[in-house]
Amino acid sequence: MPRELDELQRKEAPAAGNLGSPTGRPRITADAVHKAYQVGDDTLEILHGVSLAVEEGELVAVMGPSGSGKSTLLYCLAGLEEPTSGAVSLAGKELGPLSRADLARMRRTSVGFVFQSYNLIPTLTARQNVALPYTLNKAKAPTALIDQTLTTVGLADRMDARPPSMSGGEQQRVALARVLAQRPQVLFADEPTGALDSRTGDVVLQELVQIAHQSDSCGLIVTHDPSVAAACDRVLFLRDGRLAGELTGATIEEVSAVLADLSQTED
Repeated sequence: MPRELDELQRKEAPAAGNLGSPTGRPRITADAVHKAYQVGDDTLEILHGVSLAVEEGELVAVMGPSGSGKSTLLYCLAGLEEPTSGAVSLAGKELGPLSRADLARMRRTSVGFVFQSYNLIPTLTARQNVALPYTLNKAKAPTALIDQTLTTVGLADRMDARPPSMSGGEQQRVALARVLAQRPQVLFADEPTGALDSRTGDVVLQELVQIAHQSDSCGLIVTHDPSVAAACDRVLFLRDGRLAGELTGATIEEVSAVLADLSQTED
């Protein structure tokens, strides 16, 4: 490990094994999470005992070189993948004992997702896709709020368009609007501004920060973008499926420097 990175980690991070431990009320926790996949006759372990916590009112970024396990960690924390071992709690509930139906219900009512795959229904309009969480919960969709969020992400003139007629960036905006209108207790996002222009990306990031900073809410963002990470309260760094460092209240330059050092150690 380069000397500069080692010094920064000692300065900014808690003792090994306690990276990300909160001082307030945790809304996302991981305790010694391992995740492995069977590949032919071999076992490929992606996560190696990751422990972390995200507090109420906090937005945390996860960064690291490609292949470091960022997306796998997000899927485990969100209950979309079951850890090979270890425990995950979300919004005050341990996920392990929950049935598939219970997990689905939690995701519909308490959790918001912004993933690179967008997960839009191609036969529904943008407005109907944004209203989908309310429809699934048999609740009345707040029409004014939905139109407002679509306008916020720059789709005021595309509310009645369907995903097949939209560009990738427009589809990402619909997925973001869906979360903004849902106002979830727990927010997960995977490269939320990756396909957006800088102006819209800044607006969306401000909205995500606002959601995470609400009482009883929090958020976790996986990103390669130092400017996105610097807008978060904390940045956790992964390398080879292990937590490798943490920064609090970091600048874009500080985030970039740590990420560059981590990438060099991968070579």
